[in-house]
Amino acid sequence: MTGLDVIAAALRSGTGSLVVLRGPLGCGRSAVLKDARQLADGLGLPVLRAVGARREKDFPFGVVHQLTGGADALPAGPALVTVDDLQWADDESLRVLARSAGRVPAVLVVCVRDGDVGADSPLVAEVVRQAAHVVALRPARLDESARPKIVACLRAQPPPTRAVLDALAVLGEDAHAGLLAPLAEVDEVGCATALRAMDRLGLVDRWSFLFAHDVVRDAVEATMAPADRVRLQANAVRLLHDAGAPAEVVAGRLLAITSVQGWWAVEVLRLAAAMAVRRGAPVVAVEYLRRALLEQPEAGWRRAALLVDLATAERGVDRAAAVAHLSVAARMVPGPRERAAIVARFVPGALAEAPAGVRELVEEVEGELTAAPHDEDLALRVEARSHHAECLAPRRSARCVDRLRDRTVPSTAAGRELRAVRLHCATVGAVWRAHDVAAQALRVLAESPAAPEHVHTPIATLVTTLCAAGAGDSALGWLDSAWERAGAERVLVEAEQVSVLLHAGRITSARSVAESVLTAVGTGGVATEARVALAALACETQDDQLVHRLLRLFDGRAHTPASSVAHRMLCGAAGVAAVDLRASLASFLDAGSQARDLGWHNPVLFPWRTEAARVLWRLGDVTRARDLAAEQHALAVRWGSATGIGKALCHLGSMTGGQAGVAMLRQAVQVLEGTGNRFELARALWQLGRRTADRRRDDGPALTGTQQRVVELALAGRSNQEIAEHLRVGVRVVEKHLTNAYRKLGVQGRGGLSTALSHLR
Repeated sequence: MTGLDVIAAALRSGTGSLVVLRGPLGCGRSAVLKDARQLADGLGLPVLRAVGARREKDFPFGVVHQLTGGADALPAGPALVTVDDLQWADDESLRVLARSAGRVPAVLVVCVRDGDVGADSPLVAEVVRQAAHVVALRPARLDESARPKIVACLRAQPPPTRAVLDALAVLGEDAHAGLLAPLAEVDEVGCATALRAMDRLGLVDRWSFLFAHDVVRDAVEATMAPADRVRLQANAVRLLHDAGAPAEVVAGRLLAITSVQGWWAVEVLRLAAAMAVRRGAPVVAVEYLRRALLEQPEAGWRRAALLVDLATAERGVDRAAAVAHLSVAARMVPGPRERAAIVARFVPGALAEAPAGVRELVEEVEGELTAAPHDEDLALRVEARSHHAECLAPRRSARCVDRLRDRTVPSTAAGRELRAVRLHCATVGAVWRAHDVAAQALRVLAESPAAPEHVHTPIATLVTTLCAAGAGDSALGWLDSAWERAGAERVLVEAEQVSVLLHAGRITSARSVAESVLTAVGTGGVATEARVALAALACETQDDQLVHRLLRLFDGRAHTPASSVAHRMLCGAAGVAAVDLRASLASFLDAGSQARDLGWHNPVLFPWRTEAARVLWRLGDVTRARDLAAEQHALAVRWGSATGIGKALCHLGSMTGGQAGVAMLRQAVQVLEGTGNRFELARALWQLGRRTADRRRDDGPALTGTQQRVVELALAGRSNQEIAEHLRVGVRVVEKHLTNAYRKLGVQGRGGLSTALSHLR
């Protein structure tokens, strides 16, 4: 039977009885009393009601007076008498209620909140013993509507119980018996008693040390004094540390504490940061180390060491901050060797974005090492970074190569960094031949471990060097090994894979990896190297969607020389997509002007001439278009990369009429057949096929212009959906054009396109 059923039976019996309703907070006692009073009204019985109050517990006969209007005894006639919160009733009233049970014709209904203060007092127990019926009400699920009752209940708790609740809120999921009692500063018995009471109230599960609902935790935290919160948080973190809690658990709590904790906290935060970096969470590591700096505000070697750790964690997420912190640290340490050890940690690519004072610091340290006895490895690492920064300055790449031309560099890790920089300078300036650069770069790569951390060192420049020299596919296995071991560096390694796949002609794979990079970075920042690699892919494949996604990544970013050139190339590609050819041409020519000013003449890495020539051709300026195409070809021949020469020949041949143009296209096909770049070979075959379409008279009708464009995009690795979006037609239209093209070419599908075009030769 429910509580209301028991009360109804007692009222209808016409005899006096005592009914006790008891249960935790929110069990619905007040609702049952309300329904009982309505029932009594329906039966024509008078209703007397009273409520116990914590603040009125010391007033004698306070509850009885509420019922009687001032008399010290209950009425003798039939009636319904209800008393809510019996646990807060005064002692005199409790004695009257205990004596009256069963001795008056009234039905007496009292409610007891289990676990509350006074619920287990001897006088309350005496009243309960007189009851004819004790109904245990089931606890209701707590929600926001119960907040006022919870707050009132919490404020009524004695100090020891409240201390346990506050400690439980601060410890959260880390709470257990060994920590809760000392944090609350109560003994184990007092802690167990408080938990048992809160369990009976329905606020806490004393076995799991968890609050029954988030609203309870929120209420405890809202009623906690700010000073108590600060004190408990500081005590909790030290207790957890002393109890052997994991470093990241302790470090997470230290983030919420602004007061100085001591050197032990620094060690915990450094250890936690190292663990976060290993699991691929550099942003978390940065938070830990920034908090550690609060523990060491004074300048000196200890703060410098923290700044170095912080910069190491930041280099994958915020290179500008990493450079700034390393610069500050380098100026805190006393000797040249200590400064050199810090400068040797600079990420080379970040130096291009750094203020002039940072580059001056590198030169200053390099000079100090030259003037005094020094550690050779440190000197080589500092020199490599100095040369890399110089290579990014206007017309300085060739000078860097000259300074290192006749220098013997050891085959150590530091030596490999300097050799990689020299090869990079020779590549961007097209100072040496591609064959010589590739041979040396492959030797350095073979000597270098495939560690993901290479992305933060000059070794990363080897990827660009090999791609430009036509040997990028040799780095794929090396990069795959680095990727498998990468954590926070994975995005940068994938950006390198994009470059290699693009220059190897594996367009579909390059686009897939590029999508992975963009998904990982979202709308956040991405390193210069990654932006440049993705921009090259977007321009090469004329992928309008990728172009616009990347332009959003470039907006508002600090532009290094390389990213500035890439940005202008993207703007040019965006102009082509919008059919704003004059704006597009201006952007491509601007990119070329910047590259020339920097002394960057490599035609493979900076193909602005090719793109500008295409736009000029569409604008009808045939002479200028051919001149730029011829200049691109001449530079490609001088550089010596087979892929670069083949691409330039294909482009120039497509703009040259008559047999001379056909001969160039044939030569382009011949050159590209010696490379592994199937994409460029297919493009050259396509151009040749278009120029020699008369050879197909016996094989059927030639492809229409739309069919040719659809096939071109299919060869570029575009899906049917992407081709449809690019041409602004439906997918079914694309499928129809492809089907007709396959029939005319005599192939079964995409896989046969390159072969069919090869036969056209």
